Amino acid sequence: MKQTLPMVKLIQRKAIHFATTLIPLYYYFSHNTEMVKWLTVILAAGFLLADLLRLKFILAKKIFLNIFGSMLKEAESQKRLTGATMLFIGMAATVFLFKEKQAVPALLMVCLADPLAGIVGQWAGKNFFWEKTLEGSAAFYLTSSAIILIFTDYSWWGLAVSLMATLLELLPLPLDDNLLIPVAAAYLLGIG
Repeated sequence: MKQTLPMVKLIQRKAIHFATTLIPLYYYFSHNTEMVKWLTVILAAGFLLADLLRLKFILAKKIFLNIFGSMLKEAESQKRLTGATMLFIGMAATVFLFKEKQAVPALLMVCLADPLAGIVGQWAGKNFFWEKTLEGSAAFYLTSSAIILIFTDYSWWGLAVSLMATLLELLPLPLDDNLLIPVAAAYLLGIG
């Protein structure tokens, strides 16, 4: 079974995801592609640098773990990039590779649907598939479908993309879902 954090720590961890919702919302309302590109690259580079320093230098690791250690998954505290780093890399890749019409809903999926799935899955999850729960996956699908219906005109294709993104979140794939979900969802929206 998947390693779980105490609910308070899980919510603190997921707060990073929820806070990043400001980026796609800013993009949606401002249409300022260049600013969003710069912002996501700076955040991705900053978080990647912090992770690399943490993984390379003992003092940096101690400082990092003192601040964020209680929110990290076990694999992240050892020899892996954090979910936050992968989130910002995924956001930057999505903004650079796709048009705003595809990027905004895909980013909102990873910023809202993904953390909500984690919280619901840990709080109410009873039916496990791999390391995820049916309840968490339902929360992901419903949230991503609402995002599609509110922020796009894709209708049935958007709902199909929500289902495919839900499956990507559910499956035990080797790629971090913070990177995979926004890029895959934007790509799928673009071909619809």
